[in-house]
Amino acid sequence: MNHIHGFDVYRNYLAMKLHFTNQNFDYFQAGGKTNAKEETYRQRNDFWFFETLAKKYTAQEIQELLLASFVLSEETSKVWIGDIKSDGNNRYLVWKKQMEAITHHFSEDLDTMVRCVEQGEYTFATLFGATLSESERRSPGALRLLCKGRILQISFLICDQAIGFIPHWDKYLIDPLWESISFKIKKMKPFLSIEVDKFRKLIYNKLIVPHGQ
Repeated sequence: MNHIHGFDVYRNYLAMKLHFTNQNFDYFQAGGKTNAKEETYRQRNDFWFFETLAKKYTAQEIQELLLASFVLSEETSKVWIGDIKSDGNNRYLVWKKQMEAITHHFSEDLDTMVRCVEQGEYTFATLFGATLSESERRSPGALRLLCKGRILQISFLICDQAIGFIPHWDKYLIDPLWESISFKIKKMKPFLSIEVDKFRKLIYNKLIVPHGQ
C-alpha cells in the first residue's frame, strides 16, 4: 500500500473544502491541492489528524474519504478534519455502498417518484419543475422528496443529468435552500461518471411511458 504524507492530505483537504464552498475554485483544475505552506501546516493544532490519515489510507482512498465527507455533509463549510478522522470512514462506507449499487438505489427512488405520480401527489411536470415560471415558483416535487429524505442525493443528481432541469430551476427558484443544493450538486458532478443513457431509459420506461407523460 502506497501511503502519502500528512501535508499532502492537508492540501487535498483544503482543495476539497474550497471546491465545495467556493464558486470559483475547481478541485480538478487545481490538481487536487492548494499552495499551502508546510510550515503553516505543522503549526496547526490538528496537524496529527492529517498525519494519522496519511498512515492509514492511500492517495486514492484519501480523495474518496474526503469526497464522501463533503457530499454527505449537510453543511460543507463546517466539515472539519477532526470529524473526518472520527467519522469519515463511516461516511465513506455509506457513499461507497451507494455508488456500488447506484442502479439499484436509483431504481428504488424512481419507484418512489412513480408512486407519487400514481397517487396524484405530482405530475411529471410538477415533479421536475417544468411548470416553474415568473408566476409559479413552488418547489418541484423532486426537490421536496430530496429534502424529506425520500430519495437520495445521488438519485436527484442522476435525474438532472438525464433531464437537465437545474438551469430552469435556478432561473425561477429564489430560495437559499435550493441555491445551496444546486451549488452542491454541480460541484459533485465532476467526481462522478454516470451512465446517463441507461438512467434516462429507466426514467422513460418507468415514469414517462406508463403515465403518458
